Amino acid sequence: MILIADSGSTKTDWRLIDGNKLISRSTKGLNPYHSSGEEIDAELDKLDLEGNELNIREIHFYGSGVANEAMKDVIRKSLRRKIGDHPYIQIEDDLLGVARALFLQKEGIACILGTGSNSCLYQNGEIMDKVPALGYSLGDEGSGTDIGKRLVNALLKRNLSDTLREAIISEEGLSMDEILENVYNKPHANRYLASLTKIAGKHINHKEIREIVTAAFEDFFDKNISKYSDFKTYKVGFAGSVAYHFSDVLTKVLQKHNLKCNQFIATPIDGLVKYHMHVATKKLSSTESITESSSRYENLEEMSVNELLENINREDSTVHTAVQSIIPQIEKLVEGIITRIIKGGRLFYVGAGTSGRLGILDASEIPPTFGVPYDIVIGIIAGGDKAIRKAVESAEDDIHGAWRDLEKYQPGKNDIIVGIAASGRTPYVIGAVKDGRKEGLLTACITCNSNTKLAKEVEVPLEALVGPEFVTGSTRMKAGTAQKLILNMITTSTMIKLGRVKGNKMVDMQLTNQKLIERGSRMISDELGLDLEESKRLLLLHGSVRNVLENFAL
Repeated sequence: MILIADSGSTKTDWRLIDGNKLISRSTKGLNPYHSSGEEIDAELDKLDLEGNELNIREIHFYGSGVANEAMKDVIRKSLRRKIGDHPYIQIEDDLLGVARALFLQKEGIACILGTGSNSCLYQNGEIMDKVPALGYSLGDEGSGTDIGKRLVNALLKRNLSDTLREAIISEEGLSMDEILENVYNKPHANRYLASLTKIAGKHINHKEIREIVTAAFEDFFDKNISKYSDFKTYKVGFAGSVAYHFSDVLTKVLQKHNLKCNQFIATPIDGLVKYHMHVATKKLSSTESITESSSRYENLEEMSVNELLENINREDSTVHTAVQSIIPQIEKLVEGIITRIIKGGRLFYVGAGTSGRLGILDASEIPPTFGVPYDIVIGIIAGGDKAIRKAVESAEDDIHGAWRDLEKYQPGKNDIIVGIAASGRTPYVIGAVKDGRKEGLLTACITCNSNTKLAKEVEVPLEALVGPEFVTGSTRMKAGTAQKLILNMITTSTMIKLGRVKGNKMVDMQLTNQKLIERGSRMISDELGLDLEESKRLLLLHGSVRNVLENFAL
């Protein structure tokens, strides 16, 4: 999941992206220049993320007042207190957010006209040049604060016609005392002044008000846009409530200066969602896989043992969500496996390295657990049995090696091949499913990347996107855990539906040691109400829990 925030002085818009699902929220503005860390913490406590805090992998916060590292750190600390240390957190000023929302990966002059004002020259996803905004005391030309200040000045200094002054004072209930109290004695004077733009909006068709707003926008052009080299060659885009609601006045100012206006948006948040979804898609389609991307944790060797354990556990806790999201695909595969095994088919797991070992582990546990023959679920690993304990060089690079290893089993159309590869790029595994599909076998895969070569070759792709590993590239960790969970789900649910479990008991387990004999005896005792000694005698006599229960049913 990706969490995006666009924070102005007045309001913060939040979007939580979960695949194609979007959760929208809002809080007050989180500006560290105007709000303390405690105030920001209190506001974040109101942010309802529907219990998804541990599933958030990236946070992109764009805000006013985060122009230096000290201010960024205030926001970062508050986000970590709310969500934890696990996600990648990027803090950028709101201007970059506006530029990305307006122009995505293209170029232009991006402008903010909201409570405050700002501008920049933007190219290729980054700010190339910027005129300093200086805040509402020294700058913010054309902003809501500036318009509010100009309106108050005109109102109190009697620079408006008497008729208009009386209408505004009567309608809004404004008084000099109230205005001065809010500007000089109460916090967030900029927000108060910006709130007065609604008065300008009501009376915008009045010449005197239109002139005030026009003058503010002309000032913005003179002190901001005109300062960029070759500014007339670029498209200009605007974000912010002031630009959006006074776009007709602003358009005329721009036309006067022969500027090409790209768009007016009230808030950049929807554009930022598009930008980051585009970036995420680009990452997925790049040569670097998620499983090989850098860990979100730095300087692991400097962590205490407790910190290491807590952080590994925090990462592991996200795996179940990745697996849960693909249950419909797992269900489709299991139903296909059941149908084919009933017809005499077999399930082949094919993998290399850790993935291959996990397949062999699951396959080897099925016969003793469920009492089926050893040739029902079969694990194949690149390099053969010796690769279970020691890596075999280059074995996984042989694209036709797996099919040669499978040929001794004489695979047929009732069989199933599940290729296991965290990266989704292993030639040995890709070759197995590709050749198997040509021969009419049901093919599936378990991978931890998206849109892989392996997934494209199978009928049922299982893509458990667990994200970067705690130790970069160590797929024996989260990826391996996800693969083991999925393998457990596949074979356990298959065996249950094939009748190898009664109630919740392994009635066909093989009695290969004293522990299993005692377990079987307890099962019989619980089911039939016999003492343990008699239950054990019957178990050894009939050879399985199932046989005992079936004989007593007769």
